[in-house]
Amino acid sequence: MKKIFFFFVVILGVFLYYFLDDSYRYSLEAKAYYELGEYEKAQKLADKAYKLNKYNRMAFTIVTQSKIAKIWEKFIKDSNQYFIEIDSISNKETITKADKVRIKMMLEIIIGEYKNLPHSKLLDKELEKKAEKNYKRAKELYYGIFKKTT
Repeated sequence: MKKIFFFFVVILGVFLYYFLDDSYRYSLEAKAYYELGEYEKAQKLADKAYKLNKYNRMAFTIVTQSKIAKIWEKFIKDSNQYFIEIDSISNKETITKADKVRIKMMLEIIIGEYKNLPHSKLLDKELEKKAEKNYKRAKELYYGIFKKTT
């Protein structure tokens, strides 16, 4: 009976510590936002938590992972925008040499940026899949269009 009571007190203590300590409360909220893919909110809350307690490893991890995830999100957004521009150029009646250079440059940017993305074992797998899909699409277009002619 004493062991059960002791276990209950320890669990209650841990629970109260996490929910009464603002740093850990913000960290838990930040973790929830991170899991929902709201990396900006997660980073802001985790920053707040980390400023309150420099030893809060959860806050530090969420700050770091949110920054990485935002870089991946930006890559996906930017590469999608490049694909829209490439489609727009390729649908023109005549494609000039300058258009080809722009397409080549955009594809090289996508390929180069993908290779320089920071990696993390904690990164959302959906972000990785979307980024890889855009990278493969860019690589396929690049080699399909430019490696035959150069």
